[in-house]
Amino acid sequence: MVTLSQLWGAAALGPSQHPAIRAVTSSKELHAIGRLRYRLFVGRDGESSTYANHGEGWLLEPIDTASLNLWAGPDRRCLAAVRITQGADAITDPQLLAMLRHSALPQAAYPGCLVLSRLAVRHEARVRALAPALARQAYRVGLAAGASMALLVSRPAEVASFVRLGFKPSGTAWSEPGVGERRCLTLALRDRAALRTANSPLLAELEAFEANGSAGTGEVSILNLSDDI
Repeated sequence: MVTLSQLWGAAALGPSQHPAIRAVTSSKELHAIGRLRYRLFVGRDGESSTYANHGEGWLLEPIDTASLNLWAGPDRRCLAAVRITQGADAITDPQLLAMLRHSALPQAAYPGCLVLSRLAVRHEARVRALAPALARQAYRVGLAAGASMALLVSRPAEVASFVRLGFKPSGTAWSEPGVGERRCLTLALRDRAALRTANSPLLAELEAFEANGSAGTGEVSILNLSDDI
């Protein structure tokens, strides 16, 4: 049986330093994220997706079963979430592969790259307080998984917030129907100089990780995450 621990390493599933941030390890949690995505991407933004379940109101995709999804919020309510996919799996998903190709990263760098996608954040004051903790946990997951690079796509208005974390614009901008202009940003996870120049809060996470490592957790079957996807 394939487990999330085998795909990511037990350390990547370790507990967050923030009690409201955790890795999704059940189909029930994954569907809660899917409902948040549907509300934001389909209901608010008008996205048309083959994988949107309009009857039940959730948006989940096949790549979710090989990805690590992070949950932010109290036990019964997902307020924010982000999907993290290893490069070797990302190339099997058309949207994530397009991100990699727009990024200007050489193809040889794909296996060592983590692709961050489906960042879903509710517009509430308390959610804004969770966003930095979510970013730090995603960064720790990348370190624990042994990745060298992280990649995400942003709207122009949101680029500055990622630059403050140490991300750098990469490749060329492009437009998507119904979405508008998009831009890739990359982060060399262990580039201390870049993190220091950006005054990034992630530098402290890197130093803590290298000093202490990351605690692991039990094995979780990805079969439990594949219901109805």
